[in-house]
Amino acid sequence: MDRSATVRPVTSPSSVDAGNQMPDSANRLQAEHLREMLRAQCEQLDADLATYGAALERYQRRGEQTQARRIRGMIRAAERERRSVQDLIMGLERRFLGSEQSRSEQSRHALPGHGPVRYGAPRVHPYPTPHRVIRSK
Repeated sequence: MDRSATVRPVTSPSSVDAGNQMPDSANRLQAEHLREMLRAQCEQLDADLATYGAALERYQRRGEQTQARRIRGMIRAAERERRSVQDLIMGLERRFLGSEQSRSEQSRHALPGHGPVRYGAPRVHPYPTPHRVIRSK
């Protein structure tokens, strides 16, 4: 038997992967599950931000600037993580769950006091800065 005479059909990568792809409904279910997990993470970050805000006010009232600076760094990190998680949620909704749902949920999960997510009016920080510390006497 002459092996050089045997012709094998060339398969495209898309046809090879087609058998391994999950049905759209399974992708949608996984995306919904992941979105709920990410929303829970957003809620936890919101709770952390509220705790950090209270701690920041307490340290500023006492005049403990080193601790206040540390807490402000923690707040910035939590806000960055919150925005990253929000971006993941928006990407999931856009890719797997439809863009009309993404737009309706965007305002529902915006950072409190920050307006639309990442766009729109300039942000107003919900916690006092060191330049606006009000000391009670």
